[in-house]
Amino acid sequence: MIELSHLRYFVAVAEELHFGRAAARLHMAQPPLTRQIKLLEARLECQLFERNSRSTLLTHAGEQLLLRARAILADADQVFQSIRTLGRGEGGSLTVATAPSLMLTGLPRVIRTFRKKYPAVEFRLIEMASSSILQAVRGGGADLGFVRGMDKDRDIQTHLLWHEPMVAILPAGHAGATLAQLRDEPFVFFPRHLGPSFYDEVMKRCRRAGFTPKIAQEARQWSSIVGLVSAGMGVSIGPVSVSGMNARAVQFLPLKQVETTVRVVGGAVLNPPGEKFLGLTRREFGLAGGG
Repeated sequence: MIELSHLRYFVAVAEELHFGRAAARLHMAQPPLTRQIKLLEARLECQLFERNSRSTLLTHAGEQLLLRARAILADADQVFQSIRTLGRGEGGSLTVATAPSLMLTGLPRVIRTFRKKYPAVEFRLIEMASSSILQAVRGGGADLGFVRGMDKDRDIQTHLLWHEPMVAILPAGHAGATLAQLRDEPFVFFPRHLGPSFYDEVMKRCRRAGFTPKIAQEARQWSSIVGLVSAGMGVSIGPVSVSGMNARAVQFLPLKQVETTVRVVGGAVLNPPGEKFLGLTRREFGLAGGG
């Protein structure tokens, strides 16, 4: 069997045309180098060098091998470098799916830092409802998913988890400051099928406050929900991140001890870029083990 090391030895001698200089270039003694060249010639069943006491020259076979050996070694080095890059999480691809409201948190900073540190990674972001994110992760359409709520799925692993405070989304001038004060108000909210776990989380909080919200108007995006509240269609409850919309004619009031769960989910084993993205997410959101 001919190995890459044999070709590297050969190329060094062929380019130097001197066994002593080639050995020095390879940081090895000359006798082992001579033995390796003889072994290569034996395995190829041909002479690669014409050598005497004064000179070392390539045979015709040696000249042809030099051309091909250089190409083989260049290809091998490129492959090995590509694998090293992939293994360090500095290459390959990463697809992240997220609920739109999480783009109002520190997630954009994570994305910006990741793309700056790992420009060779092909990064893709998909915005979709939490229910669709779980399907994408389960089916391999996304490597990581940022979702709200605590859906249980044995095929999906929660890699990170934290809690985000909730706010009441009210028309300007509304006096309500607690969940209980919203019991008689019409609600603007999204359909349950878009995010069953988060929807149920909000309903559970309201029931603990003594009421079940009456959904007067549904909307699919938080921007639409905020706009409908400003139009006087009702009130709503959302993560504190939506308060960054700075909408007119709307106020966002903190709800004490009311939180929503945010999770980063994925398969049991993540690819190296996914692990890098998790590390940056930990640091951005102040989670244990960040780095």
